[in-house]
Amino acid sequence: MEAFAAALDDDIVWHESMSGFEGTYRGRADALALLGRVFEETGMEVHGISIDHVLADDTHAMVLMESTVSVGGRRQTSRYVDVYRVRDGRAIEHWHLPLDPTAEAELYAR
Repeated sequence: MEAFAAALDDDIVWHESMSGFEGTYRGRADALALLGRVFEETGMEVHGISIDHVLADDTHAMVLMESTVSVGGRRQTSRYVDVYRVRDGRAIEHWHLPLDPTAEAELYAR
């Protein structure tokens, strides 16, 4: 987690689409606090993450990934695109986009 945190700019703008946590979070501390809340409030357990493709240039990086998680006894494998706007080697903006938003919302429904 330290390496991930170090890759975030102090002033990152994090756009989250996860059901129940939607919104825009500003700054590294708020983005990391959001991630902590997601794990704490959902009880999510991560069983695996695989990266299928990374596309990047000088200003943006896009990661096509698959993750398997459990929430409330339900296990699901989902695909996502995470888009990062980068500057000076750090992420300054982020969008988390599930490829199946309906399945995502159902998994995290409280």
